[in-house]
Amino acid sequence: MAYFISDQLNLNKEKIEIAASISKSDLVSDLVGEFPELQGVMGKYFASNQGFGDDISLAISEHYLPVSISSSVAKKPISYALSILDKLDTLVGFYLINEKPTSSKDPFALRRAAIGLLRTIIENNLTVKIRDLIDYFIKIYLKQGVTQSNNEVNKELITFFRERMKNILKEKKIRTDIIEASISSHLSDDFLELYKKTLIMNKFISKDLGKNAVSTYKRASNILDQETLDSKNGPDAVLFKQDEEKELFERINNIRKVLTLREERKDYEKHLKLLSETKSSTDKFFDKVKVNDENQDLKNNRLELLQILCSTFNSFIDFSKLEGT
Repeated sequence: MAYFISDQLNLNKEKIEIAASISKSDLVSDLVGEFPELQGVMGKYFASNQGFGDDISLAISEHYLPVSISSSVAKKPISYALSILDKLDTLVGFYLINEKPTSSKDPFALRRAAIGLLRTIIENNLTVKIRDLIDYFIKIYLKQGVTQSNNEVNKELITFFRERMKNILKEKKIRTDIIEASISSHLSDDFLELYKKTLIMNKFISKDLGKNAVSTYKRASNILDQETLDSKNGPDAVLFKQDEEKELFERINNIRKVLTLREERKDYEKHLKLLSETKSSTDKFFDKVKVNDENQDLKNNRLELLQILCSTFNSFIDFSKLEGT
């Protein structure tokens, strides 16, 4: 697994391999056997005494971090890479044999492991392809002869991580409706993206940037809630009769292009700003354009224009779940 995590995070593969291979060696020592709280601590000293580098020795002790939702996470590259692998190894292993937490019991502390993994990713500003890592772990377990009792490991673990993200976001005092709006619309395994997007929405929800975006969405969605679309294939530009329709359609298309751009570090404040600035075009549209036109084709086309407006907003977060400002 060192190869896959090192490739994703652009780290030294050999160092991660070495750290992983000796990370649990201190558990067989008499000292740790008698004082379990020294696991990792003694491993660090053993590794250092045997001539391993400082970053490898440190990773032996830090890969257990965080030990609680509020304690510090591993911050050095080899340490956080090993920490991610160790926690994901545990989670995949238990899910593979269908030993999952219940509403009242979590004997193997899998919730804590998941929260620790997510915090390590978030607080080190890492983009990790968790689905790929899960699949690699499953293959390794199967090669080792483990009997698979659960065929939905990847799907269930991603859902499990989303649920744990709620705990992390609540600790940050994020509004409950914003948490629900963000998590329900987040389909990828990029949890750093989910975290950043949620914080941006929470920061601006009561400011003009957020208010304008929410009010624009609500105005359009309220009309759609009262009507039934004949089709949902998107509006036909040929049927636009007024400049306000054309302007709104062009603005929506421009926003969709920006939101779908592949960028290493997306600017979510900029994305929210683009959504917020749609208000001027939608205001003109509602002032000048009769949505409920007698011509059924024109009416349906205008409803479809509002439909793609709402779906564009919902690709950022699910605005329908926001309670307002």
